[in-house]
Amino acid sequence: MKIYFIPALVCAGLLAGCEKPEPTTYTIPKEVRGSGTMSGEAAPTPAPAPQRMEVLPGMKEAAQAAPELTYTVPEGWEEFPPQSVRKANFRVSDASGQAEIAVTVFPGDVGGTLANVNRWRGQVGLDPLTEEGLNTVTREIVISAHGGLLVDLPGPEQSILGGILRFHGDTWFFKMQGPKATVAAQASAMETFLGSVQIEDQHH
Repeated sequence: MKIYFIPALVCAGLLAGCEKPEPTTYTIPKEVRGSGTMSGEAAPTPAPAPQRMEVLPGMKEAAQAAPELTYTVPEGWEEFPPQSVRKANFRVSDASGQAEIAVTVFPGDVGGTLANVNRWRGQVGLDPLTEEGLNTVTREIVISAHGGLLVDLPGPEQSILGGILRFHGDTWFFKMQGPKATVAAQASAMETFLGSVQIEDQHH
């Protein structure tokens, strides 16, 4: 597998010392929910609109260059085509509402585990943790024959349940977000899904 780095866009002032560009490590931008309707248009259902992520230069190309993956789709999950920086998209609904599952991949450590867990915590209305608090919301899990983390973040109304995997220089994110009861009901399906994931590994 080739590891792709995204070079810095410019070397400030084109100084002579910038002969060897350093790779850019991204901090993932904040995700926001779209309105899902045009102004004045009534929403046909109360289901939440998909999340939108600000896509920085090079992110889409890096995702497209990342290895392919296979998986088993759990019963009841609706699959949608990959888009932008997402390698896979799913949705699942029940009486409590609708949860969205997204698979994304970025070069490097994108800020590290603590920063990414705290980014997710902020999305469901939770305060940030310190490094010492990580083991209260994470546990080790195997994803594609590599050691990853399962992250469980039940918020006041919405929750996130997801996996984080460092894989040959990239970081993969498998995130389910939705109403607290819906995510809790899908916990077993999410773990089964993570256990089924196989990422193309050219290093073995």
